[in-house]
Amino acid sequence: MSETAVDTAAAAAENKGTLREKLTAQRKTMTADVIESRGLKVQSRFLASPYYQKARTVALYAPIRGEVPTRDILIAALLDEKIVCYPLSHVHGRILAFRAIKSESELEPGRLGVREPTNASELIAVDQIDLFVVPGLGFGPGGKRLGRGGGYYDATLKAASPRSRRVGLSFSDQIVQVLPTTPDDVDMDQIVTENQTLRGLDRDCDFLDT
Repeated sequence: MSETAVDTAAAAAENKGTLREKLTAQRKTMTADVIESRGLKVQSRFLASPYYQKARTVALYAPIRGEVPTRDILIAALLDEKIVCYPLSHVHGRILAFRAIKSESELEPGRLGVREPTNASELIAVDQIDLFVVPGLGFGPGGKRLGRGGGYYDATLKAASPRSRRVGLSFSDQIVQVLPTTPDDVDMDQIVTENQTLRGLDRDCDFLDT
């Protein structure tokens, strides 16, 4: 890597850190009622999307620290007889492992305090997941995403099947017009907020029927 590229990567990392602090502080000002009411709108918009409707296996997340709720999506997906899986807290390397659940009662607080499937739940291979529903601290134009800095979702999405798709769930004030990125970052196909659906890669979802 050239000296210029190293300097650029270092600047992006520093800018990401500053933005993470700002967005984290901003998210802490949201009350539980605001998160719930706005989260219902995000989930409703997501459930109306072709990505959700055509997916057979959906990877959800259990929200933490003011992230968009996903409970309505879970309930709808189970009623629609989709396979629903969640990431586990114990990770070997950077690629997340997933287990499927058939009831919300199968989610229990894990090692990091985040709800996750019990060990009795079925393991789902990353390359079998059609649709990843992804949290983030911030999102930007073209499907850009800013996570918490661990790189786990980026690594996992790179390891997923090329036919898989990714949708970020976001509150409207998490959308930033200038979002620093590095080559390791993975873009979303769409970003769904309570007010709109933003196009990212926006790849065709008809592949899910094959």
